[in-house]
Amino acid sequence: MTSITKTMAVFGTSAALASGLLTTGLMNGAAQAASLPVVRTAGSASAHPYDGKDPYSSGCASSRVNTGKKASLRNEVGDRLGTIRLFYSRHCGTNWGEASVAAGASGTITVFTGAKSRSFTYRPGNGGHHWGNMIYAPSGVCAKVTGTVTAGTGRANKGSGTTAKACG
Repeated sequence: MTSITKTMAVFGTSAALASGLLTTGLMNGAAQAASLPVVRTAGSASAHPYDGKDPYSSGCASSRVNTGKKASLRNEVGDRLGTIRLFYSRHCGTNWGEASVAAGASGTITVFTGAKSRSFTYRPGNGGHHWGNMIYAPSGVCAKVTGTVTAGTGRANKGSGTTAKACG
């Protein structure tokens, strides 16, 4: 096999792998496709420019809609330590979460779709109103948001909650 043929065989195999095809090996320099189902995973190619961006500084929050999905952030005995809400931007096609907690609380806000997630860690301040980063979720994509809160020391001051999914 010439070096050009070897290069083409390697390139063809790499292209098949990059497009999501599984290969079983090389036979006479040609890739042989397996009869297995194609498995695709979310990677950098599926990233959208709005993923991980601030909804307010990007301008996306100007067309925000409260999806009506909210959850209480509760500790292990059920005491409410805050609330998490899921928002959607009509203009940007994105979702994000917003937490309302005590001004001295810290925690995380994570928004999920079936394929992607983005987390944001908030610190005490801002009057207890915090928002996470966005994830692109255009019409037809479901999203939900999870929040955690720590409002002091001890287990009674730690809570979490998850909204139901909203599907656009």
